[in-house]
Amino acid sequence: MALAPKFAAHRLVFGDVSAAAASAAPLHTIEIFLDYVCPFSAKFFNTVYTGVVPALRGPRAADLGSRVQFIFRHQVQPWHPSSTLVHEAGLAVQRAAAAAGNPVLFWDFSAALFKDQKAYMDVNVVNEGRNATYRRLATLAGSVSSQLDPAAIYKELEVATAPSADGSVNIGNAVTNDLKLVIKAGRLVGVHVSPTVLFDGLVNNDISSSWTTEQWLEYLEKNAV
Repeated sequence: MALAPKFAAHRLVFGDVSAAAASAAPLHTIEIFLDYVCPFSAKFFNTVYTGVVPALRGPRAADLGSRVQFIFRHQVQPWHPSSTLVHEAGLAVQRAAAAAGNPVLFWDFSAALFKDQKAYMDVNVVNEGRNATYRRLATLAGSVSSQLDPAAIYKELEVATAPSADGSVNIGNAVTNDLKLVIKAGRLVGVHVSPTVLFDGLVNNDISSSWTTEQWLEYLEKNAV
């Protein structure tokens, strides 16, 4: 599936990016649909980001890394009510990362959020106001990098506590429209649960959150040709 330029930081490439962009051969695309408050998504992301990604950036960059790209897809799951809030934070950070020309900031924030995901699960948010949760998420973003300003992130997330000038009381926040777009992307390809992986546009249910780095690399070596 195509990636809108406004969501550029959701894309992670390896090897010689300029050469890949100039090449007539398209990259193999691995789309990972994850929910920030899903334990299986956390396990999946951790293996990919701390195991597979370093391998593709390092010794495998010239061969395997130059043939693939990863795209992060937000899989908001409504049975986790806070899923909406944490993914809104991810979208706000994505904006900041894209604006800074440093997409890795989004991925580093995602790693930090997955590591701290229990802080945003049901028991830990049920008695907390929505904007208070956003403040915690903005603070978490600021702890990841000085390029992520907590005040700016919070401004993207904050929901007004009074009606708008026209009397509307269902106004969302600055990333509401982005959230609608990423949810539509998942619905378009029929993704229902996390984690789900699309390889070159097709769902592959063989890929598991239990896979090791070695299994991932073996799969890519076989299929990213």
